[in-house]
Amino acid sequence: MKKVFLAVLFASMMAVSANAQLFVGGSIGFDIDASKNTSGTTVSNNPLTVSFDFSPKVGYYLSSAFGVGVITHFGLGLTNNRRDDPTKYTSINWGFGPFMRYTVLSRGDFSVLVEGGAGVYGELSKSTRGSTTIKDPSTFGFDISAMPILSYSLTNRVNLEVSSNLLRLGFGVESEKSGAGDSLSKDTNTYFGFGINGYDFFSSPYRIGVIFKF
Repeated sequence: MKKVFLAVLFASMMAVSANAQLFVGGSIGFDIDASKNTSGTTVSNNPLTVSFDFSPKVGYYLSSAFGVGVITHFGLGLTNNRRDDPTKYTSINWGFGPFMRYTVLSRGDFSVLVEGGAGVYGELSKSTRGSTTIKDPSTFGFDISAMPILSYSLTNRVNLEVSSNLLRLGFGVESEKSGAGDSLSKDTNTYFGFGINGYDFFSSPYRIGVIFKF
């Protein structure tokens, strides 16, 4: 009986390995905001904001519909208030965690997937005015979320994917620390619902990514 069980287990593992397909992918974002406000004849500059984010992922398709993997995130934000205020702000955000994805519908080259996962994330920021630099509040959090993905097969091995954080369902706990020593304070918030929040890649409403299968 033991030999039969081991044989079945070995055969199952071989079947999974045969169907397994490595994939890598992710998305890159870059944004510049240099808008102005006009009131009558008065024109004022809004803060100049430059942001960059990179969210690579790697995983395995254990079957044609089900895959697992790990995703990471790195983001950088720079804000300059320009003439109205010489203060400059710098922020670095990060996140990582495992995920699962499942194809719920396929029609031709189009597919609809649901991807869910859990992860940790954080952000460090500082403000600089002249030669003075101040450490701003930092955040750290844990997030569980799921959201739909629309996929289009460009080839048998390359998929173009579009996701919307506006349809994201998530739950998380986030803490913010500010000050130091005796003046250290910490606020903790719990959130649940639809929309953008937490480390879920992490800011923009829509994202376009590419998946490469090997």
